[in-house]
Amino acid sequence: MYHPNMHWKILKSKTALENPFLKIQEDRCEKQDGSVVETYYTVKRDDVVVIVALTKDMDLVMINQYRHPVKQIVLEIPAGYIDSTDTNIEEAAMRELLEETGHKVENPRKIGESFASSGLMNNKVHFFLGFDAIKIQEPNLDENEELEPVLHSWEEALKAINEGRITDLGSLTGILLAKEYLKKLE
Repeated sequence: MYHPNMHWKILKSKTALENPFLKIQEDRCEKQDGSVVETYYTVKRDDVVVIVALTKDMDLVMINQYRHPVKQIVLEIPAGYIDSTDTNIEEAAMRELLEETGHKVENPRKIGESFASSGLMNNKVHFFLGFDAIKIQEPNLDENEELEPVLHSWEEALKAINEGRITDLGSLTGILLAKEYLKKLE
């Protein structure tokens, strides 16, 4: 049964781990029925931007990026954390696109947002769509990034999803949100 007021009361909270990338908070909580959850961990991270950037010819700007946690090269769309230098989330999306691919778009449109993983993390993912992407520079990568920018036709990107070649959740969601947005423009 749904209860609109199911918030847990935090009885005790402490930081279990903290580094520049994340903070893990350990809570002891009391549920509505009075039972106690002795240990609940929450990963606290900054919000993320994901950008679907399409060229004038409807090619999707993507990246092949080595992802150490899964020990694979993963086909993705540009994404990254909003940082303190960004004045707004649109700027963060354009910065990530430029840094990772050397491309820029004008006036990206926000097409959605979601929690990254609401059972584990507190952050949101903000999805953007940009048109007329053009390459204006070489990528400017962070020290822990190793990636290769690539272009795929829109049709090929959709086919890659259906064939299971795009496995990154943010990329899947961004592309599918963009697909729905583009349908509305037809």
